[in-house]
Amino acid sequence: MSCFPWPSFALLLLLAAALWGQEPILRVPVRLVVAPTSVTDRSGNFINGLTAADFRLYDNDVPQQIHEDGDFLPISLAIAIQTNLKKQVVERVRELGPLLGALVVGVGGEAAIFTFDKELHVRQDFTPDLGRLTRALRGVEFDRAPSDPAKVVFDACQLLDRRPELRRRILLLISEPYPNPGHSDVGPDSALSNTLIYWLNVGHGTGPEDLLSSLTSYTGGRQFALGNQHALERAITQIGEEIHGQYLLSYTPSGSGKDGFHGIRVVATRAGVTVRSRPGYWTSN
Repeated sequence: MSCFPWPSFALLLLLAAALWGQEPILRVPVRLVVAPTSVTDRSGNFINGLTAADFRLYDNDVPQQIHEDGDFLPISLAIAIQTNLKKQVVERVRELGPLLGALVVGVGGEAAIFTFDKELHVRQDFTPDLGRLTRALRGVEFDRAPSDPAKVVFDACQLLDRRPELRRRILLLISEPYPNPGHSDVGPDSALSNTLIYWLNVGHGTGPEDLLSSLTSYTGGRQFALGNQHALERAITQIGEEIHGQYLLSYTPSGSGKDGFHGIRVVATRAGVTVRSRPGYWTSN
């Protein structure tokens, strides 16, 4: 199963603006909507072999005519690592290169390594060379400088948005939680689009207003709590399985209203399965 990038949309921008108390001012027209969708059984195993006929998709509760696209598109993966993490986390992150290359980046893919405090620092620019990826991770140095994960998410998404077309853009964020600060230096003109966020949470849970949790879920991504020694490796394995096992359901919205937020709901006709997709998008004419 393979995927192609989502159409540009302002969902993250609008969500962040709302959380920071800013008036959202940017919306984009949406004609074709793509909803990467994962299907798992009761044991959490991904189910392959389904077609568009096995799904029902609703846009603002209005049923849509959907298609499932199986074209292969390579991955552009940005890995952003907070610099002031615990020593045991640091040591495990440094050894993730081979696992990330084999399970997440995949054939034809590329990856970049970033570290961050209050700014995003390039340790290895986007490269298909997995040896460089591994060396860059092993050479990462950590310090105790204060961090601003919220700003970094937007900066990393901007860099991903500059990658060539016909690539799937994924941000893997390794950091502690970040409560809603009530303000940010990121303005409403930030270019955020086409990115699926996976967050490896190395902290102690999240609060109800945690910004990273909200940004992750609103891209259709997932967060993983790294609570024990092997949780990091398991999270990377699960991310790889999900990315390369998703169904790309696409549709042109019909009869579901015009401007504003459109909720997406995807259900499977097969009983006893769990379906997860992006929750929606913003649009304007």
